[in-house]
Amino acid sequence: MATSSPKPQSPARLHLTESLIAPERFVSRAFDRWQLRSGRMQLLIWTAGRLLVLLTWGLINPETQGDVVYYYEHISFMFTAGPAETMTEYPTPVLWLLTIPWLLGFGTQIGYVIAFVLLMLALDITVTLSLWAWGERLRAHAATFWTLFVVFIGPTIYLRFDLVTSVLAGWSLLLLLRRRWVLSGALADVGAAIKLWPALLWPALLGGDRRQRVRTSLGFWICGGVLALVSLLWAGWDRLISPLSWQSGRGLQVESVWATVPMLFRALGIGDYAVTISRFQAFEIYGTGIGFWSALASIATVTGMIMLVAIFALWWRRGRGTTSQAALLMMLVILTMIVTNKTFSPQYMIWLGGPMAAAIALLGRQHLDTAEYALDRRRLWLICITILTISVLTGIVFPIGYDPLVRDSHLTRYWRLPVTIVLVLRNLLIVALLGYVLRLVKGFVWPTARGTQR
Repeated sequence: MATSSPKPQSPARLHLTESLIAPERFVSRAFDRWQLRSGRMQLLIWTAGRLLVLLTWGLINPETQGDVVYYYEHISFMFTAGPAETMTEYPTPVLWLLTIPWLLGFGTQIGYVIAFVLLMLALDITVTLSLWAWGERLRAHAATFWTLFVVFIGPTIYLRFDLVTSVLAGWSLLLLLRRRWVLSGALADVGAAIKLWPALLWPALLGGDRRQRVRTSLGFWICGGVLALVSLLWAGWDRLISPLSWQSGRGLQVESVWATVPMLFRALGIGDYAVTISRFQAFEIYGTGIGFWSALASIATVTGMIMLVAIFALWWRRGRGTTSQAALLMMLVILTMIVTNKTFSPQYMIWLGGPMAAAIALLGRQHLDTAEYALDRRRLWLICITILTISVLTGIVFPIGYDPLVRDSHLTRYWRLPVTIVLVLRNLLIVALLGYVLRLVKGFVWPTARGTQR
């Protein structure tokens, strides 16, 4: 008697709740269902994603290029006024970086915008290729995260130079594993020369033996010394230190964690609030209780810095750190900077992308038979899914819902409250993510007697 062949089973359905309960199972099923381990599929989704981002910029949100136009105008101004008075809110080396698209664009505004976007796109391509080359077993996972991250952030990622600092942070992690310690430290310093905050990432790179710490520190400090000296000779002392004082006078930006309650009250019609654009080119909120929330933000910033110093001291004292732990420390630094700050511009989310993608690639080089691998994988997938979710919510707030959020118009009565609710959810999620990463870091810098973490 003939026997019928068994019917092929359809792929298991994906459930959103599973992404929280068992994120590693959710990720595995997603990769199996859509064949994401294939290089051909990776190329397809990368191309489709980038086309979507560029079309969104060109057809829906062309106004998001405002910052690039701002860069062009000030670089053009620099050639007549000199560097000492140009874009004093940024470190001096930023002027060198932003001069490149000016030269490639032949000094025209449209040429500058096109050159800037193409340079960021080229950097994006380079990151994707490096993740694919260095990620080994999880190279497809690292590349997929990066592809989705760029899509969810949207056009902002190609229209700000924050992508450069994010990528440099990620590469500095990957170079640790390749034992290119001097270059790792140097890349972290170049990031600091562009945005200042990556200077706080340097201690996270010092988890190895004495030789590794010395060589990484040499790369960081020698590169920093050279850049500082050249900046001093080119633009002067006042221009060198101007970014350090720029942030001190800022108010409470509408998207910051500390503006969450005032923004919600404003949307609900509770209290008296006004949103205006400040001299810092940011929308800030004024009104009932703002002084209280600003004071809390200032206290939180100081507390966050003290916390990071204490954690790094424990990290160095303990020694024998891993690259995965270094990645968690980097994310802790970035999340602390975002959550405690009076400002939370949408491009700040870009900072998390490079270290997160690098962390996935580093996990792909761990041995499968270690007791810690499964636990590290589960934790990393949960962080990854949370970052992508926060990125989606950030993209909804800016640029999609930003106009009703900050301006009064006929759309305000219908859209301000929904957009504000999305903003509240985004801020709550990033605070929760900070708490989760802090808990993981505490587990390896200050393990208890019963702790199982490394």
